[in-house]
Amino acid sequence: MYQETTTWESRTYEYHNKYVRNYRAIGVLWAILTVCFVIINIVVFVQPQWIGDTGSIDAAGYGHFGLYRHCALRSNEALVCSGGIDNWDTILSPAFKAATAFIGLSALFILLCICCFLLFFFLRAYYVFYICGTIQALSVLCMFLGCVIYPAGWDHLIVYNVCKGGLYNAGVCQIRWAFILAIIGIFDILFLCILAFVLALKYPKALPTYYKSETMTKSPAVVEVREESDTSL
Repeated sequence: MYQETTTWESRTYEYHNKYVRNYRAIGVLWAILTVCFVIINIVVFVQPQWIGDTGSIDAAGYGHFGLYRHCALRSNEALVCSGGIDNWDTILSPAFKAATAFIGLSALFILLCICCFLLFFFLRAYYVFYICGTIQALSVLCMFLGCVIYPAGWDHLIVYNVCKGGLYNAGVCQIRWAFILAIIGIFDILFLCILAFVLALKYPKALPTYYKSETMTKSPAVVEVREESDTSL
């Protein structure tokens, strides 16, 4: 009976250690993927490759558009880019301005989440996961709103001259890689947000001191030796 109890305690201790190792590995993976999303968010924010011409001879015009920056073919057959985040008057439409604001807020939120990693040195991990999960939820909301609002600006005259489309209609233009990457980023950060809350809920509790002391001082081998000596007596 004594041997069975000690073996059960040993297995409990080993299972707990394995659970903690797996928990930490998933936490590290979560942190790495969060850093990857930061890169995705910044890239889609600065790149003027959200929508553009197809490059074929049948295209209505030549040019491509981002959140706040756009490039179009001028009369001298030169592709000129204009628009800047420092001057909102150069952004083509209110929809593009709103999308720029939301995607920018998404980037700020996720950068704030990265800064919150420092809290792991001062708070319990589940508190930090709750905080980061909430921030990531705000980030995914802003990213989603930015992607939804952006096509509302496709009816602008400059966009129409290139794409011949309209409101939520790309016309002869195509969705380019930055817009696709932004959509992928929505699912990425949504997964990370859910994972952060799961890690917070599944935070491993510390075993009672009894398990640690008993497991470290009483191994099954020692117990077997004791039982054999008792039997011989």
